[in-house]
Amino acid sequence: MTTTSETTTRQHPNRIAARLGTGVLVGLVTVYAVAVVATAPLAGDSATSPLALVGLAAVGVAAVAVGTRWPAVGATAGAAVLLVTVFAVWQRISWTTGTTRWWYPTDAVGYAAVSACPAIVGAVLVAASVVRGRQRNTTPDL
Repeated sequence: MTTTSETTTRQHPNRIAARLGTGVLVGLVTVYAVAVVATAPLAGDSATSPLALVGLAAVGVAAVAVGTRWPAVGATAGAAVLLVTVFAVWQRISWTTGTTRWWYPTDAVGYAAVSACPAIVGAVLVAASVVRGRQRNTTPDL
């Protein structure tokens, strides 16, 4: 007969705050990265340049990597991305197309209101974090 001892560890409040702050920062950088990659004036006459699609895929891969490596940071970052998107839609922030202001952070928030790309990346961050967080608890409930 074997017994398992389950110890609960409390995390320091400063560590939790650092993870939440890092998650918010990663979320804001993610919104900006998605907007810049998607709206950059890259070569090509198509509606969406193949280089932009590759860049968006790279941002998505980075989002999955963050979400699986650091679940708390990934979940917070995904929530921040989704909140920025909701805020942009709620406030009806406008976004103008063009090649002169594609790197401006304010246009990144406007892009979040008109495109599904930031919302999809935010949802991927949350989903990857939840999956990873559920895999950590491998002890059976008895």
